[in-house]
Amino acid sequence: MSLKSLEPVPIRKTKHKRFPQLGIVAALVILIAAIVWALTAGRNGGGTGEQRPLKADFETVWAWADAEYAGGSQSAEWAFRWDGAAGVKAVRALAADLGFNLSGKLAEGGGTIDVVASNPEYEMTLWIRSRQPSGAIADPTEAAKDKELYDIVLLLNAAEHSRKQAVANAIAKVEDEVSRTGLDLRGGMTVKGLSTGEGAGSRIVKAAGASETEAYDDGHTSSLTYFSAKLGSKVQSGSNSVNLQIAESSSGTGGAPQLIVGVPLITGDYALQDP
Repeated sequence: MSLKSLEPVPIRKTKHKRFPQLGIVAALVILIAAIVWALTAGRNGGGTGEQRPLKADFETVWAWADAEYAGGSQSAEWAFRWDGAAGVKAVRALAADLGFNLSGKLAEGGGTIDVVASNPEYEMTLWIRSRQPSGAIADPTEAAKDKELYDIVLLLNAAEHSRKQAVANAIAKVEDEVSRTGLDLRGGMTVKGLSTGEGAGSRIVKAAGASETEAYDDGHTSSLTYFSAKLGSKVQSGSNSVNLQIAESSSGTGGAPQLIVGVPLITGDYALQDP
C-alpha cells in the first residue's frame, strides 16, 4: 500500500449531521491506522518474499530445475553472491553476525580484506575493499572512517549435495542480517550441473513463463536472457529488465550437456568445478 493511496478523499456533504465530530474522529483513526500499517510493511519489506528476495527466487528455481538436472537440483552446484557498498560500522556488524573475524584490519588505512567462514553446509567468503587507496585517508579520525565507503562482495557456495532447506536457511540468514544492518546489497545466484538432455533449458523457460530479451550462440555455448514475472530479482540490460539467464554448453565428447542458470544473470565461470 502506498502512502499516496492513503490521501483522504473529500466526503460529500449530507443533509443530516447529527454527530459530525464522531465521524471525523473515526475517519482520522482509520487513516492513522492505515498509515502506521503502510510504514510498518515498508520497513519490513512487505512480506517474506520481499524481505528475502533471493531466498524466494532460489526456492522457485530449485523447483523449476529439479527435473532438468541429472540427479535433480540437489546434484547441481549452487553459488550465491551479494555486492554493494557500505560504511565501516555496517560492514563490521554484518561480518560479526555472519561469523567472520576481521582481525581489526578494517579501516586501518585502506587496502583489501579477504576472509572466509565455513560450516558443513556451506562456505562463505567476504571480500572488502576500501574505495580509497592505502594511506590516502586525509582525515584519520573515527568520524571520517565511519563515512568512508567500502566495496563489499559476499559469496556463499553450498556444499555438494546440500539439502534444499539447508541452503534456504543459509540464504535467509544472510538476507536477514543484510536487512538488519541496513545494507543495500544486490543479490544473485548461479547454478550449474549436467542436464538430463536436450531441451532442459527450454523447459525451465516454459515453467518461468519467461520472455526472451537477448541471445548469444558461438556454436559451443548457447546463452539466452529472459524476464520472468515469477522472479523477484531483476537488473537493467539496455532498455530491458532481465532476471533469468540460461546457458547450455556441449561437452564436446558426446556426454551430457551442461546447464547453467543465473538469476538475475550468470556470474563466474560457466564450467563445472572439477570433482
